Amino acid sequence: MIKVVVAFILSCVLSALVIPWIINFSEKYRVFDTQDIYRKTHLGLVSRLGGIAIFFGYFTVLHLYSDLNSLSIHAMAAASAIVFFLGLKDDLLGGALPHEKFLIQLLAAIIFVIFNGQGFELDFLSIIIPNLTLLIGFLLSICFLLFVINSFNFIDGIDGLAGVLGVFINVFIGVHLLNWGDEGFGISAFIIAGSTTGFLIYNFIPGKVFMGDSGAMLIGLITGALCLRFFSISISHAEDQYSSPLLIVFSLLIVPTFDVLRIFIIRALHRKPMLTGDRNHIHHRLQDVGLRNLQIVLILVMFTLSSLTIAILWQHKGFLRIGSVLFLLCLCSNSILSYLRGCRISSDYKFSDVLFIDTFNRR
Repeated sequence: MIKVVVAFILSCVLSALVIPWIINFSEKYRVFDTQDIYRKTHLGLVSRLGGIAIFFGYFTVLHLYSDLNSLSIHAMAAASAIVFFLGLKDDLLGGALPHEKFLIQLLAAIIFVIFNGQGFELDFLSIIIPNLTLLIGFLLSICFLLFVINSFNFIDGIDGLAGVLGVFINVFIGVHLLNWGDEGFGISAFIIAGSTTGFLIYNFIPGKVFMGDSGAMLIGLITGALCLRFFSISISHAEDQYSSPLLIVFSLLIVPTFDVLRIFIIRALHRKPMLTGDRNHIHHRLQDVGLRNLQIVLILVMFTLSSLTIAILWQHKGFLRIGSVLFLLCLCSNSILSYLRGCRISSDYKFSDVLFIDTFNRR
């Protein structure tokens, strides 16, 4: 336990110590986040290179504490470095083309899945052909990693949100992996949580530095990878296992998952480009009803904690049943939020407009 605490504190301190240098560098070379008054509310010039501090704290302490003979840890480090430098290129030089981002993220995901042998177990699908089961599990694992990487990038829209969710999820997973004897990945969960905490000291409202694409994609990759590890070990572990580990993972990622799915469905129904930014993310919508950033972060973390509690207490009822309950909870919460937001925009807004106007664009 002392080893874990020291790893967390050391990564936190290293990350926090680097931030002032990053801010000075950004001021000297004018590397600031774009001031988009439509989607962003920060005032002044804010560095978008905070991901460097997160990566520095994580990568340094990981190699101090990891087993240098572990191919799994090396694969994790390699995949992390790939997505970090992809994001850093975006933060420094501007956005990469969508297909370039996808291919590089795909490379990182493939490296982690291949060299860890971590994939979704598909017994619950009743697939009886072993090689086909392995292939589908491999493909699902890669798709899952790609989804989590980009979902964290999507929710990184206000101070503290992506960072706090990342810390919460990784501490939860880290505790379980350590209890199940997976020390290497258990400690790595606390290391990324620590380095993110060091960043949050300077990011948390009002933000003096943003994590940028490099930090958001790094946290997304590591969080997704550790979720896969949690899922795989939970199934094979003989003691203290969850009856529905997939449900636990879903509940942990419920905020970014629902936000991304909702955004893409709405854009498809409204015939808008899938990759064009807008103010329709959950954090933007909560801002529109008058909530401050700190309140939004607390609400979404409490929503995640509530979903996790429901999943743990009722997991014996099965993934489909409780997963449906959680999804309906998201739909109801979103409908109420849409109605409150619509009422602030127009006094003529009706609850039926949530479905016909906001969702299906039938005016």
